[in-house]
Amino acid sequence: MSYQRLNLWWLLLRESVVFWTGVAIIVWIYSATFIQDALIFGAFIFALFHASRGIGAWKQPAGIAFIIVLVHFLLMIPFSIHPGLSARDFTGIVELMAAMFAIPVIFCTRSRIQSALLYSATAITLTLAYDMARMGWYLGPDLLTRAHTFRPFILNHSNVASMMAGASALVLFYFFWTWRRRFWPALACLLGIILCLAYQVIIASRGPQIAFALIVPCFGLLIPGWRRKIIWLAGMTVIASLVITHIEHLNPRFVEKTSMINFSERDKVWKHTWSLIQQRPGMGYGYGKRNFEAVYYASDPPTSQFHYPHCHQFWLKLLFEFGWTGMLLHLTAWLILAIQLATHIVKQPTFEKRLLPGTMGLILLFIHFYGLGDYPDNIVQVAQFWLIPLALMLMHVEKHCDSP
Repeated sequence: MSYQRLNLWWLLLRESVVFWTGVAIIVWIYSATFIQDALIFGAFIFALFHASRGIGAWKQPAGIAFIIVLVHFLLMIPFSIHPGLSARDFTGIVELMAAMFAIPVIFCTRSRIQSALLYSATAITLTLAYDMARMGWYLGPDLLTRAHTFRPFILNHSNVASMMAGASALVLFYFFWTWRRRFWPALACLLGIILCLAYQVIIASRGPQIAFALIVPCFGLLIPGWRRKIIWLAGMTVIASLVITHIEHLNPRFVEKTSMINFSERDKVWKHTWSLIQQRPGMGYGYGKRNFEAVYYASDPPTSQFHYPHCHQFWLKLLFEFGWTGMLLHLTAWLILAIQLATHIVKQPTFEKRLLPGTMGLILLFIHFYGLGDYPDNIVQVAQFWLIPLALMLMHVEKHCDSP
């Protein structure tokens, strides 16, 4: 009897939106807590005993390429300028890697992959809704002018929160389209999208806004047929011209000449990091923020009003840490994943079937666009790397299973 009751409770929890949204909030919002550690490492231990479920994801070309990247990463830690600092930062991403191993094992069907995206987006959206209410309460009529720097940040930094808002909007659009004939679920998704986009406007982070603006036209790549693509592109061109000519209303920070010219003094850290790379181009200086700060601030860097924990550019950071060899390994892995995912998307006959893998691809592209002008840090980095096994598993599932 007790076993039957336990089984009944599990069935109820499995269908509970509130329960799984709560789990997603713990995973995404309450990072670095004991309960999150227990969830992640518990999932990892479970995955160790059921590894065969997820092996198909990593046996693909992109999966093998990322395994090679990981092996190179581990081998290079002892060769860091400051091995102890690199090792300390490595311990901070062990949990991220454990989850990458567990993800294709646990989310091994299309419906589970959809659930992972839905509950993650719901958790982020609810958190941002709370943050807007919090900022509105404290800032009142100054909301639009002071929200960007209002502390404490809800998700480590305003840029991080803005990026997660954009990613959640993309996920919610997928479910809006999937449920467009079901009034209440579609309406809930539409409200969530509006909330996420409103948050991006209120928080006024230029990098995430630019990256999101570049992503929206890319939806046209998911539309079958060249005629429809051209129509979409023409429409996006008209909208873009209207937005650009009224950009000061969307975000007044875009008309700040000084910060726009020097990218909020990021040009200083970019130039000095590049000069450091020339001195050690083969192997780089080693992984981690602590290692970067030790090397950078011991090299007589140019004076700046900002403190740089990293070099504020995704590829430049890889080049600094691992040299040209490591950076090219990373680049190769990402390009293989992009080609594999794009090929998989094109093979799908309809927009609806292309939208799920396309959404993952667009989020990854969104993060990489952002990474050209800043470093995807905190849970944006987590999203970037957790999407790798999720996308690999989706391609594996859709390739080998005919049923949705």
